[in-house]
Amino acid sequence: MSSAVHCGSLESERYWREEDLAALPSIPDRKAMAVVQAMDELLFVFCGDGDVLLTRNGMDKAQYDYLHSLGYSFRTNKGPLTLGTEAPENAQEALNVFELLGRMDAGQEPDRLIPEGALLEPFAVLPGTHEAIRRYKLLPALPDEQTVRRVNTKTYSAAMRDRVGLPNIAHVVQSMDELLAAGGALLERGPFLIKDEYGVSGKGNQLVDSERILHRIAGYLESSRNRDKRVRFVLEPLLDRETDFSCQFRIDPEGRVSILSAQQLVNQGFAFGESHSPQPLLLEKLDREGYWETMHSIGRELYTDGYYGDVCVDSMLLRDGSLAPLVEINARKSMSLIKHQVDRRFRQEGMHTCLLQVPLATLGAVRYEELLERLAEEEVLFLRQRGEGIIPLTSGTLQPAGPSRSAGPARGKLYAALAYRSEDSKNRFTALLDENLLRTGCTILR
Repeated sequence: MSSAVHCGSLESERYWREEDLAALPSIPDRKAMAVVQAMDELLFVFCGDGDVLLTRNGMDKAQYDYLHSLGYSFRTNKGPLTLGTEAPENAQEALNVFELLGRMDAGQEPDRLIPEGALLEPFAVLPGTHEAIRRYKLLPALPDEQTVRRVNTKTYSAAMRDRVGLPNIAHVVQSMDELLAAGGALLERGPFLIKDEYGVSGKGNQLVDSERILHRIAGYLESSRNRDKRVRFVLEPLLDRETDFSCQFRIDPEGRVSILSAQQLVNQGFAFGESHSPQPLLLEKLDREGYWETMHSIGRELYTDGYYGDVCVDSMLLRDGSLAPLVEINARKSMSLIKHQVDRRFRQEGMHTCLLQVPLATLGAVRYEELLERLAEEEVLFLRQRGEGIIPLTSGTLQPAGPSRSAGPARGKLYAALAYRSEDSKNRFTALLDENLLRTGCTILR
């Protein structure tokens, strides 16, 4: 069996976005981007024996050794993937990992790590992916980039509701007049969301709860920043959600749809906060209401349009007890799929798992190895023989390289999984993780 190469840039929507699309108001945040670029370490969860994991910044040796103590046996790059000192920093930051790999000089570390004929397992198909496949002579079992770009738009998700027979609350607007008219009509019934075509993770979703905000957004879209750009947004009433959850499935190259998991989410606003296994009552409701059949239908329609690979469908349970099966389609891997892989590897009978993030700030240098040592001393670091504890999933996001080191406190995150037997154990592990992060020199930004 051939080995696989795992890599990706996790803010995929940034690279799919067409330059001529008008954008909602936002503040560029290079420090947050540095964290996102270091999140590719999470892809180790997909590695089998002998696979290769390529990460943009390289993985801390202490993390590499810890993961191998848990039974992983992948190889990875020791240093960062870089075009060299002559390449401008800003230009290199703008490239996704496949564009970066495609432009690296021959003989650099990826050339020595990547075996010819290996299967590429990307987080998502991005610009430059197929060029990287050709350069490194990898197996090209991936859909084309334009198909992937199209099926990840919010307008595609909205249209899919009609195709699979679901109620469709979306209004697609393609001009300023349509935005103001549809927005004004929606406001008469309550707050609504403006969704960017490629909005994700708390960005690109604008809550509108007054005429003043609607007209302020319209003014921004008419400003010089958006001049001559296409207006294309999805407007939807703000749903009264009780629970966010998602379904992960895979479409193989022959069109077979395999349901992998469902994960319940605890979001922070519109952004990811925590992922855990769904409650039995929710699973029973999904069985009763034909949810899985709907997911299979979505998968078949995606395949008809030329897509195959990983899919995550975001869904909601509303406070009135009804389901919103299709909030949006993410035709890529996902945080919830990463959580599913943690379950497959570490979950035992009578155990529970969750995946969480801890937002941080640091002033001085922080040694990741010290955090692992402190957790081990407290006997809460997950070990195979122990069966429960804290599994740190990323080292590079703690204090990411790049612009976050430039001025003021560095911002970072720790992504971790917890394996626990009871809610008391979970609360104890969470408290001890926070405590040891503080002792290691981090400030927690919750």
